[in-house]
Parts: sequence; C-alpha cells; structure tokens
Amino acid sequence: MAEYLTVSALTAYLKRKFVADPYLKKVYVTGEISNFRQRPGHQYFKIKDDQAVLSVTMFKSAFSRLKFNLEPGMKVNIVGHIDLYAPNGSYSLIIESLEPDGVGALYQAYEQLKNKLEKEGLFNVRQAPIPRFPKKIAVITSPSGAVIQDIMTTVKRRYPIAQIVLYPAVVQGSGAVPSLSKQIDAVNQADDYDVLIIGRGGGSIEDLWAFNDEELVRQLLTVKIPIISSVGHETDTTIADFVADKRAATPTAAAELATPVPLADLWLSIQQDQQKLVMILQREIAQRKTYLDRLQKSYVLTNPERLYEGYLQRLDVAQDKLVRAMKLKIERPNQQLQNLVPRLNQSMNYEMTQAKQHFQHVIASLQLVSPLAILSRGYSVTRKDATVIHQLDQVAVKDEITVQLSDGEIVAQVTGKKEK
Repeated sequence: MAEYLTVSALTAYLKRKFVADPYLKKVYVTGEISNFRQRPGHQYFKIKDDQAVLSVTMFKSAFSRLKFNLEPGMKVNIVGHIDLYAPNGSYSLIIESLEPDGVGALYQAYEQLKNKLEKEGLFNVRQAPIPRFPKKIAVITSPSGAVIQDIMTTVKRRYPIAQIVLYPAVVQGSGAVPSLSKQIDAVNQADDYDVLIIGRGGGSIEDLWAFNDEELVRQLLTVKIPIISSVGHETDTTIADFVADKRAATPTAAAELATPVPLADLWLSIQQDQQKLVMILQREIAQRKTYLDRLQKSYVLTNPERLYEGYLQRLDVAQDKLVRAMKLKIERPNQQLQNLVPRLNQSMNYEMTQAKQHFQHVIASLQLVSPLAILSRGYSVTRKDATVIHQLDQVAVKDEITVQLSDGEIVAQVTGKKEK
C-alpha cells in the first residue's frame, strides 16, 4: 500500500531540497521590480521578465543597507538564495544584496537625490555673489590634505591681507558627515566670515559620498554667508556643488573665486580707470569750451542791437501810423502811443534779461569744470621741471619743485619723503 505523507512532511521535504540544492544556495538573478510598495520593516515584492514572475523577500537588515530607493519598473541585479515558506507553501528569492542593472548603487542614489532636490528648486536657492574683498575666509576640509595648502598658497599670492581660518573635518568614511556637519554649524555661529570654502581632493564616488548626504546638503542651505564648493577633481560633481553659491573645479580655483585679482593687477586697473577719467574730463572741458566759443561768437553777444531791430522797425511803422492818425483825431493817436511805448520797453527788457541769464548760466557751467576752480578748493599741482608729479619716486631729496595754487606758485625744495 502507498504511504501518504502529511502536508507538513512534504513541505519540510521540499524545504530541505531547496536548502540543500547547491544551485539554489547562491543565485544571481536579473529582472524588473514589480508590485513594490515600501513597508516599515521587511519588503515583499516581485521581479519579472517577459515570461515569468518570481516572488522576492528583502529583510529589513538588507534593505537598510541600500543607498538608493527601489522603484517599480527598475531593472536590478539580485544576489540571494531560494527558500520555501511552509505556512503557505510558497517559495521566494531571499535577497542578500541588490544593485541597479547597468549603474552602481551609489550612482543611482546620487541621481535620485539630485532629481528630488532639483524638483524642490533647492539648486536655485543660493545665488549670493562672492564678496570682492573678503577680510576673513572660513575653510572646511581635511587639515592634512593638499586642499588647504593650495588654498593658502593661492590666497597669499593674490590677496595676502585676507585671513584664512581652517575648520578641520573628516571628509571621507562613516565619520565624515557628522564631522562636516559640526564644522558647518561652527562657521554659522561664528558670524564674522565673508565666505566659506568647503571641499576635499579627488577620489571615487565612495570617497566623495559625504558631500552627497541629503541632511548635510540641506544644512548647507542654512549657511548665512556665500559658499564655494570644491569637491573632487574637475570632472567630479556632488550634490553640495549644486546647492553652493559657486562651484570651483579645484581648490586653487576656489581660492581664486574667493579673492580679487592680484594687488598689482588691481592697482594697474585703478591707474587705467584714472587715465580714462582724466580723458573724459579733458574731452568734456574741450566740448564746453567749444560751446562757449560758439556762444561768444553768436550774433546775440556780438551784435546785441539786432535783437531789437525788428522792434525798431515796428516802432517806425507805428509812429508813421500815429502821424497819419493825428491828422484825423489827436486823442486816439496819443492813446495808442502811450500803450505802444511801454509794451516796446517791456519786450526789450525781457529779451535782454533772458539773454543775460543764459550767458550767466553758460559761464557758471564752465566754472564748474575749470581747473582753477578745483585749485581754489584747496588742491594743488606739483611739478618738477615742468613735469606733473604723480608718484613718490619721481622726486628725490633736495630736488626743486613748483607747487601751483589757485592764486600763484610756490617754489620749494624736497627735504624728505614718506611712503604710505
């Protein structure tokens, strides 16, 4: 007679088969995630291809190690083993590790966080300009790396009066995020810096991962001063680079962004601006002088009588009319004459007043740009051998110089020199 097995006995036998089978102890499966809905603890979903569907289980411990979010339709590579669940007689693939198919897990997590923050508009929150002449620069980086040395060397060369304060931090590994976060808070509380440089040298995506941490990135948004991010090499990009006010490809570039052009170049620029200003003033004075010459040669000033020639002609006509009218009626012409003469005088006086005011306005405008007017305010022009002195090195002790004032000149001898 056949021996009947209980359901439990058969299920136990099948489970042992799954566990003992060497081909099922470690399986590598690729497929598309289906029916995924994240649960608080263990995760239960399916993977599928064009012809089959397989139930999978991912326990909480394995799921917590994921660096990215699972999404329905995502193609993944799974490492795990097959097991049978006795209470319902179903088997499933127990996931030990899982990675996106075609790209690394960290890169997938990076892209997901980048898309998330970009949709929130956080990449456009910080747009503050970098101060042109910073007095104090905070730097968060490793104290032993080349980053701080490059920054200090560049700042010393370009703008040595700026003070650099290092906030040493761990920039790699499990302790990097807490260390960086602590130093960001310290800089924010100091409240006396003009700009913050945060970064580290190059490395793999694992080495740079602290600068892709969501909490750290959101913390950077709260910093009160402009931030320059310099993480990795030129081709490396982290989320911190996107939220910073400026991104620098290298530590040297970060220091250059934080400081103005070298002092020598800055001084040259000032001198060039000074020359441009002098040229503009000279051109303006020449234009005003030409305008004044044209006014002085105008018929209004050279022949002022021509202003009232027309009125005299009108007076003659009126007088003629008056003579003719006197023959007809004496009272009427007398009244007309009495009315006409005041009007004539009033018109002549008005025209002369307007011409005089216009002339005075032109003279006053010219006076504003006159070099003599500048000298009358206390300025002077110093010359040596008819050459205007601009710089200290143009004269030597015992040289004879001429100081031009508004009302004359002083002939003096240089008894000493003192630099700024």
